[in-house]
Amino acid sequence: MWRSYWLSLSFANLVYLRAWADLLPLSPAFTYYRKSLPGLSLYFAIAADVLTLSLLTFLLIRLAPRLPGWLRNVLLVAAVAMVALAVHSVVPPDFRHIVLILVGVFSVVFAAVLFGFPSRTVRLLEMAAMAAAPCIAVTFAGSLFYPSLQTLPPDPPLAPRLSGTPPVRVLWIVFDEWDQRLTFADRAPGTLLPVLDRLAGDSFTATRAVAPLAGMPVSQMATADAVPSLLYGKRVLGGEIEDAATRRLNFGGGVSTVLGQGASIFARVRSQGWNAAAAGWYLPYCRVFSAQLTDCYWDEMYEQRSSTAPAFPAAALDETRMLFETRMYSVFGPSLVNIRHVAEYRTLLAAARRYAADPTLGLAFIHFNIPHVPYFYDPKVGRFGHYGFSDSLYNDALGWVDRSVGDILSSLRNAGLDRKTAIILSSDHPLRTSSTEPYVPYIVHLPGGAAGTASAQECSTLRSADLALAIARGEVKSPWDVENFLAHSR
Repeated sequence: MWRSYWLSLSFANLVYLRAWADLLPLSPAFTYYRKSLPGLSLYFAIAADVLTLSLLTFLLIRLAPRLPGWLRNVLLVAAVAMVALAVHSVVPPDFRHIVLILVGVFSVVFAAVLFGFPSRTVRLLEMAAMAAAPCIAVTFAGSLFYPSLQTLPPDPPLAPRLSGTPPVRVLWIVFDEWDQRLTFADRAPGTLLPVLDRLAGDSFTATRAVAPLAGMPVSQMATADAVPSLLYGKRVLGGEIEDAATRRLNFGGGVSTVLGQGASIFARVRSQGWNAAAAGWYLPYCRVFSAQLTDCYWDEMYEQRSSTAPAFPAAALDETRMLFETRMYSVFGPSLVNIRHVAEYRTLLAAARRYAADPTLGLAFIHFNIPHVPYFYDPKVGRFGHYGFSDSLYNDALGWVDRSVGDILSSLRNAGLDRKTAIILSSDHPLRTSSTEPYVPYIVHLPGGAAGTASAQECSTLRSADLALAIARGEVKSPWDVENFLAHSR
């Protein structure tokens, strides 16, 4: 009987592999991008889940002699598939599609072998489960001391507000993975973007604005390097994460700095005597830039990892639910990652509207998590929380870019600040799954209602920080000034 239970416990522990693997002490490369770490209640929740599943498995083993032979075989195939999917969940994202195919092939082969040689297959499974039994200690002993090994530095206090304001306020908005071709040149039939089209009509627009990491394949462009490149106006060639609060950026010519230090756009704005604010996802903005910002919000990019629920029951339920879903697909409808992505978007939009209506801010930088996956709205369904990955869903996500810009413009008008505020709209990189050209949308709207101009000349978005300062100082006053500024910067 005890052998049966140890087999059940080992199996259950393997099924929750993704959960307890994420609780192991994390390297600086992971903690740097985390806003919070698992609490003690989550460790106990996962241990409780493992124990519960082990008891259910044990009962099935005891009942197995009374079950039909075909049903016993089906249960064994299901058990192996659950473990295989658990292994797939901890594989690095770049290899998951390959591993998923291998998992499918393995499950088919295993089923064939099982139905041909049932007794031998069962003995092999028992040996594999017993060999994995030492991993049980990771789950149960870890809950006793792992929390003491995991720490994150708190976000430092924000900088005091300054009394100065620039001649022109600047809202710099970056939409993650916003693609020029799919938004404008090859827009899908039926995709309506009235706000963006209207704004482009009286703004400077560039049809060949290159992403900050242009020169490398689009599929390899990473936000971790692209956004810092924009903030410093220099292309990041790489960097090393030293601890949870320190990432060194390497530029060309042997120049380097720590993200949050040096001549970032926020430091340059503050040196002018003006206030700056930032709201974004993925990068730890408030952890590294607080000394230069008077308002800040950030959150991490949610992955298929541990539950974020603070309470024990909710965490235990989430960890079990995540056995049956991935980052974008779920048998329950929208996945937990998808639901968090929606909530994160709404919080970022609220921050953007607040910054737009704050007359004390000289520059506000907003890094949105749309139209980046997971896509969360489908007009055919007519609700938030849709899940999936397709070109049509990306087109629907573009509609939310349009709506977000409209909401921000409304906040500006309601606050009476639209005639004193410039807007820069762009992206960190194109859609990496389908684009091969490095072009991103680039719209610069200046107060005053001048007629717009469209440029087909190639220009670099790396000039955005310098452009924002030139606009704020009143040196760039019209769409033609923007065009000349970028043309002379090539």
